[in-house]
Amino acid sequence: MYASPPLECDIVMKGGITSGVVYPGAVEVIARRYRFRSIGGTSAGAIAAAIVAAAEHSPDRDTAFAAVAALPDELGEDRDGRSLMLTLFQPEQVNRPLFSALVGFMEKGKLSGALGLLRAFPRFPLLALALAGLSAGLGAVAGARGAVVVLGLAAALALLAAGVAADVFRAVKRLARTDFGLCRLGPPHGGEGPTALTGWLHGKLQSVAGREGSSPLTFAQLWGVEELPPDASEDEVEARRKRLVALSVDSRARATDLQVVTTDLTHGRPMRLPSPFQAHDDRLEDGGGLFFEPAELERFFPPDVMAHLRRHAPAMERDTAEKLEAAGAPETLLRFPAGPDLPVVVATRMSLSFPVLIAAVPLWELRFRSGDRPPLLRRVLFSDGGITSNFPVHFFDAPLPTRPTFALDLTGFGPGERPSRTDPSRSVADPAGVNAPGQEQRTEIDSLASFFTALKDAGQNWRDNAQARLPGFRERVVHIKLAKGEGGLNLGMRDEKIKELSERGAYAGGRLVTLFSGPPEGAPANTAHWNDSRFARYRVTMSLTERWLGTIRRGYLTPGDPVTTSYPDRVGAGLEAPYKFPSSAALAFAEEVTAKYLALVEEWDGAGQTLDGEGVPRPATTLRAVPPV
Repeated sequence: MYASPPLECDIVMKGGITSGVVYPGAVEVIARRYRFRSIGGTSAGAIAAAIVAAAEHSPDRDTAFAAVAALPDELGEDRDGRSLMLTLFQPEQVNRPLFSALVGFMEKGKLSGALGLLRAFPRFPLLALALAGLSAGLGAVAGARGAVVVLGLAAALALLAAGVAADVFRAVKRLARTDFGLCRLGPPHGGEGPTALTGWLHGKLQSVAGREGSSPLTFAQLWGVEELPPDASEDEVEARRKRLVALSVDSRARATDLQVVTTDLTHGRPMRLPSPFQAHDDRLEDGGGLFFEPAELERFFPPDVMAHLRRHAPAMERDTAEKLEAAGAPETLLRFPAGPDLPVVVATRMSLSFPVLIAAVPLWELRFRSGDRPPLLRRVLFSDGGITSNFPVHFFDAPLPTRPTFALDLTGFGPGERPSRTDPSRSVADPAGVNAPGQEQRTEIDSLASFFTALKDAGQNWRDNAQARLPGFRERVVHIKLAKGEGGLNLGMRDEKIKELSERGAYAGGRLVTLFSGPPEGAPANTAHWNDSRFARYRVTMSLTERWLGTIRRGYLTPGDPVTTSYPDRVGAGLEAPYKFPSSAALAFAEEVTAKYLALVEEWDGAGQTLDGEGVPRPATTLRAVPPV
């Protein structure tokens, strides 16, 4: 069923904690016709993306995607009255009362949750009960006045409310000791107890990829570059390095390209993992200056993953080692392999760190200071990728795409809408028509709580929302709707609900297949939606190119002034630093290409025609230099 799909595609999946249960159904349907070449996601979307990439890496694609299709049933399995999905969220010992109270509110509603809160923090409830009993006893036995009894009961209630609030506040403050999260999701304490999410995911990745009993699945292996044996020659090591550099530069040449997003809270920006190598170099584009403390990460990752991180920690240069010593760093500190040799499970866990529920992942860096002062060793915390890019629909984009990039969006129902248990089509909105406006993200603001929620969502998701409505993007985004109690922080969803959400995903996957290559049953067909989308992209790209080159010509030919050297003069001195050309031949080539660009724009101006006019898809887009995240 899955062994030899005739077509290729890319896919991007949105974050959403437990909402990710919709993805297995979607990718299973798509996998029957498409091979996934590039796969991206954030948070829960990163988990789904990692498993799909592992399935594509497997030597037995049929077995691998059958295992993906079975995930909803597995996650809904009953484990002592709770689903497997809920048991995978194991809190740290010190956080058990707070976690228990949180799950009580999510599973049983406000009243039962409040009772669960009293059970989780019983100290003051017991004191309040004793005080209330004493007041009632005085009224019944000693004949105390009613006012005294009422006063005693009021004091008991005040003690109850203030005491429980104080205990909860102290419990929340303790989250700093567990890396600001209730759950680290790592190996069980002392090696005993149920498996948490990271261990389960690691085992699932190994199993789906057909690597059980082998070293952890890495990005390099997904790219098609295996590890070398310990006795590999220097030539083999150098050849492998060159291959990884080449694949860093040309991501389309990777066998399977998996990319996920994490958020570097310390520096306030997103970071894409794995970090590629720079062209013609073995330096990483990002993350090359990070270190890890094995004793810290052992609380997050299984032993074989930790052994891999130690084994693949880049060599420590003498200068770096001296700076670490000057900063008072422990001798056990190692460089973090943020590049292609990073285990997939580590990057996925770094993307899945939903604030408060799931602990941030701690790494370290040297912070340099001016003068002769020694550098400082400072912590760098990585949290949920959804904080900065929850729906990276821009992943794998190309000016003129040769294969579709499907994007699976998770959204809510509109006013008056509701899900149907038997009809998943009522919970899925097709991608926009190629010549139609995209679906706008809408929030009903009718209370103070919804106002602040809208503020948070706008600050978090504005870029993703704006990107997803542009022509060339909107017609490949399918919207899967979730109601209250579905997905999100609803860790305790039962088997029936998990299967229902998976069926919505399957329907959404089927709609994408139909729109881009014909109905899932039968042979692929040439579809207007896919080809019109490509033509729309051509119109956008050509208008942007014309506008971009026109802007270059205007800037290049603007004369200098008393403080500005003209571009021709400064380029002519391009053998001088900074960013000098490597040779006079390279400089001459740059000047020749620039002249051709300018002449091309001048020729367009004389033709009296434009590619940036009537009929270009709207809303307008712009071409600019942006970070690669």
